[in-house]
Amino acid sequence: MQRVRRTRGGDHVAGGKRIRSVRAAWLLAAGLFAGSFFVSAESAADWDVYVSAGLGISTAVVDTDGESPNAPGPILLFGSDDDSSPLVDGAVGLAIPMDELVPREWLLDVRLPNWPVRFELEAAGLREFELKTERGAGSFFTSVKATTLLVNNWLDIPLIEMWRPVQYLGGLGRQPRLRQWLEPGSFFLGWGIGLSVLEIDGSDNVALSGSDDIYDFAWNVGTGVNYALTDKVDLSIGYRYLGLGKQKIDLDGGGAPVGGDVEFDPDVHEFRVQIRVEVYDFRSPWR
Repeated sequence: MQRVRRTRGGDHVAGGKRIRSVRAAWLLAAGLFAGSFFVSAESAADWDVYVSAGLGISTAVVDTDGESPNAPGPILLFGSDDDSSPLVDGAVGLAIPMDELVPREWLLDVRLPNWPVRFELEAAGLREFELKTERGAGSFFTSVKATTLLVNNWLDIPLIEMWRPVQYLGGLGRQPRLRQWLEPGSFFLGWGIGLSVLEIDGSDNVALSGSDDIYDFAWNVGTGVNYALTDKVDLSIGYRYLGLGKQKIDLDGGGAPVGGDVEFDPDVHEFRVQIRVEVYDFRSPWR
């Protein structure tokens, strides 16, 4: 396996695969945008099926703590490092107006807004973080690749609905030009849970090394802004925090176990841009 090294003041060695993957993601997003104009422009229905593709930057801040007591003599691994990586994601989902989540007769006299509630299945990858941990007089280098499969739930709140209380309390009048700019936009927030697949490979290039493929629980919370480019296409810009949990790999030396392990505690912050395209719509089954 080709190892990518990073020093505190050095540069990353970016592989051609990462660049080609980013280009492929841009082509996919452009294809979704162009293809949306060929989707039938029927009147909006209650429930919408959509697909999305996105690009982003994923930044991991990782605290490391470990020890190898027999390698030979105790070796301590400790410190914190961070790295950023491109991110690509794709999702398929269903958007349902809040007031259509359940049959209306179940709500009795309760009136809910018709803000879209989105349920989606998302896969994201291409993350690869190169980290350095202090090892006595030397360093321990670690490569962490992270892929996630998440079930997400997002709520879209129209910006015009958020503006109305300000407009009313401030006595600002109708302001039609501002309303024209706000109407295509919405604020979103949400969360999701799922599975992470981590490929961790570390070595000090002297005596210690360790690697493992780890499957674990993952979660995320996020927020951002949507803007409708057409009746079928939305552009989304947002931030999310991704929780991958603490991970641990066993250490060995020269292929032989030497005892000890190293633990990684990552905090992952992601900024993403997505194109979301409605591909099918249908009436609410409650009607």
